[in-house]
Amino acid sequence: MSSLALLALGSTIAVEFLVYWVVLRTTPLRLFCYSVLINTLTLPLANFAYSSLSLNFYLIEGVVILSESFLLFLLLQKRYLLCLLLSLIANSITALISFLFLPF
Repeated sequence: MSSLALLALGSTIAVEFLVYWVVLRTTPLRLFCYSVLINTLTLPLANFAYSSLSLNFYLIEGVVILSESFLLFLLLQKRYLLCLLLSLIANSITALISFLFLPF
């Protein structure tokens, strides 16, 4: 894995953890573990879909948001709409950061 990919994974985990923690205000360690688990599943697949399959960025982000919201729903055992909102906010922030700092 390249250093750029590790930087993207680490920053995504950190940002999404912060969103989870700010919104939910519950056990930080558990939320951090959820962020690690979810993003180590979805980020490599999203990167592959974007770079190798040349799929549309917005389509990939939409699939990631839905996938992560379902995983959050299973892990957090909260209402699905809350999990969808969490995923939407977290992924919107990380997508914005990727537009600002990472080359395309």
